[in-house]
Amino acid sequence: MAASWTYLVGPIYTLLPPRWRATRHHGSAQSLAQAALISGLAESLVSLAVVRFWYLSFFGLLSDKYAYYFLNSKAGSVFSWETVTQAGFITFASHPLTWFILYFAVEGIVRATAALVTGEVCGTLPLYAIDGAIYMAGRLRKPSELDLVPDEVAAGKSEGELKISSCRKRPDWKYPFTIRYGGAFFQVIGENYIGRGPRPYVYSLRRLPVGEIARGLKEYDPRDILTPVFRVERLG
Repeated sequence: MAASWTYLVGPIYTLLPPRWRATRHHGSAQSLAQAALISGLAESLVSLAVVRFWYLSFFGLLSDKYAYYFLNSKAGSVFSWETVTQAGFITFASHPLTWFILYFAVEGIVRATAALVTGEVCGTLPLYAIDGAIYMAGRLRKPSELDLVPDEVAAGKSEGELKISSCRKRPDWKYPFTIRYGGAFFQVIGENYIGRGPRPYVYSLRRLPVGEIARGLKEYDPRDILTPVFRVERLG
């Protein structure tokens, strides 16, 4: 099952931006890096195959046009295939479609290198652009107040980590804020706003390292959020 995910589903999954992947975690960090490596190599190979097909199609069409004009040109006119080839290659090299295809070939190499060298999982730029547009549209649109629901607590990506999804933003949950949950201490290490669902605020926590002082300690209960906090108006 793990192998099938790494080699079949994983390469597609790793194309997604981090914010899209945050809603659902698949596999270990090592399997994600392997899937990203495969995805990057596949992206480069497919792009090179596409640019080869585009090259052959472009010059095939060019040769057909050359043959037509050669057969229909007036006697004595200067018209050589070498000149047409040089002009055609310059046109091909500067064509927007050529640059578009080659971009994905380079992007695949960069993604594969990042996965191999640092284990970093990088998505594809077009999906990053779509994600950024959706995020900005959500920021510009006035958000509606979500219903109060208990927090959702799940295991994090690594052992000893937690992921807490909440319907409300927790302003004080910034590193190194620490909570006590299930008899253990956990420290906030990250925050992510996914912009959808009943719990769009996702917090990442890790077990408090040995010897580190807990800051902002509180006993945490996922149902605490159901008690609304009312702002006290200043008198006078």
